[in-house]
Amino acid sequence: MKARISVTLDPTVNRKAKKLAARRGTTVSGLIESLLRHEAEPPKRPRVDAMIGSAVLRERGPENDPRFDRLSQKYLRG
Repeated sequence: MKARISVTLDPTVNRKAKKLAARRGTTVSGLIESLLRHEAEPPKRPRVDAMIGSAVLRERGPENDPRFDRLSQKYLRG
């Protein structure tokens, strides 16, 4: 069973809500309900979160790191 509530809106917001509801073929109550349902849903995982762990990084070691080679020449090998 649906509950009745009172919502106080600015007159400009109320006019815009009525126009939007009419365009969508619903009422202001239905519009508010659908907006609240949408906001109450857990957020969908962003694309970046879904990609975590999907890439494989190449191993960097002294034998394949040009920066390491240059720094070791400068500081370690005299």
